[in-house]
Amino acid sequence: MVTFYHPTQSKTMKRCFLAFALALTWSSGQATNLTLSKPILYLENGVPYTVFNLSWDNAWHHERNHDAAWLFFKLWSVNGDRQHIKVLKDGHAVVSTFATTGLKLAFKTSEDGVGLFVLPESKYRGKVEAIVKVMLDPASFEGVDTRSVFFDAYGIEMVHIPEGAFEVGYPGEKAAPYGSIYQPGKNGTLAGTVKITAEDQELLIAENGDLFYQAKRGYEGDQTGKIPAQYPKGVAPFYMMKYEVTEGQYVDFLNSLNQTEITARAITQAENYQAYGGSIEDKEYKFFTPFPDKPCKLTSWDDAMAYADWAGLRPMTELEFTKAARGPQPAQLGDFPWGTTDKTKMQRLPNANGELVMNNGWLEATLSDETKAFFGASFYWVMDLSGSLWERMITIGHPDGRAFTGTHGDGVLSAGSANETWPTGETQGGVGYRGGGFYGYTRAYHEYNPFSPISYRPYGGWHGTERNIAYGTRFVRSTD
Repeated sequence: MVTFYHPTQSKTMKRCFLAFALALTWSSGQATNLTLSKPILYLENGVPYTVFNLSWDNAWHHERNHDAAWLFFKLWSVNGDRQHIKVLKDGHAVVSTFATTGLKLAFKTSEDGVGLFVLPESKYRGKVEAIVKVMLDPASFEGVDTRSVFFDAYGIEMVHIPEGAFEVGYPGEKAAPYGSIYQPGKNGTLAGTVKITAEDQELLIAENGDLFYQAKRGYEGDQTGKIPAQYPKGVAPFYMMKYEVTEGQYVDFLNSLNQTEITARAITQAENYQAYGGSIEDKEYKFFTPFPDKPCKLTSWDDAMAYADWAGLRPMTELEFTKAARGPQPAQLGDFPWGTTDKTKMQRLPNANGELVMNNGWLEATLSDETKAFFGASFYWVMDLSGSLWERMITIGHPDGRAFTGTHGDGVLSAGSANETWPTGETQGGVGYRGGGFYGYTRAYHEYNPFSPISYRPYGGWHGTERNIAYGTRFVRSTD
């Protein structure tokens, strides 16, 4: 049972006023290497816009794909009011790229206006450093006294996963004991992997259907049902978080909430939080962490979904996980996201504080197709899809998972909870786990933990939504 501390009203007001003072000086969309300066909000002739500095290291745009920053905006006041600010479709501009040479930036606004992507427009590798101007939706400011509210910008590093077919499953007899997906043959035999060729492809889960898996352990799923056309499969392009949600990002989330929402989502008040390796603290009525880039463990599924909704993202499906990990490459026996069947080169591991560091001292600037096995980067250079923390996602192994249609968060919470039609709560189904998780150096590990081959899914349909030292999450957004 998780117990939360319920602050008094006086603490609520102190938290708000301290947040007021800090908002005048600095706000960061804290993600690994991603920095946003405190934004200036302008309102001229009824047209709102904001200007701020944006930077991140090791950006790229090459023939295969690109990375990007997902940006979104919030208003808040000391009385507890919070409001997500939408952006306009057009009019955004790069004011300056400073001394960076060869860099051109592009803007891609979401159809719902919840946020926008900023990305290198053409071939590029290096640091992004720019002043940007973002046009905001006037409708978001209706009835708002802009003299008594505070405005913040947030950013998350993302990786573009391009359109294309791919394979799911495991091409070998280990498919059955590890819950891997396979194409069923005659008399229940394993006929090979399954081709996912269209976003609206419907797939029957059955011993004589389009795909099947074994569930001897009771965690892989219900072994039945149809994966409908609306279930996100990963053939259509989408963006995925480059890293798992970090403590710095979750701190930004907590510090943007009102007191009711904080009470629902403050993982710092969970029993034994710090003893289990959590580093977020609540001092002087504001949350902070000394390790902002550390993967955020000990979030429940409902905590994670609230973050996704707040950020305008959504949970990924297990088919999208496979696409982001393997890309269009053919499945191999025991292949990891970095494209080989060997895990012994891995250098990106937790240090004593739980931060992921390169044991050989390499910088991420040296990441390439030739070095990705050392970094644990996927085919598309998504980091840590195998290892670090277990990845939670929408499973094909439960009716609530198969009913998922890919709706995005709208940036607005209801009493601290996600208000989307996503699997929720501690007892319902629809959630699964992939990728393996790191429980500490005192544990003896095995063939799917802490590093799991792409297709292994021994917990692919297990609805374990509670907090755990090795459970994490990351989110995606479909392209419009």
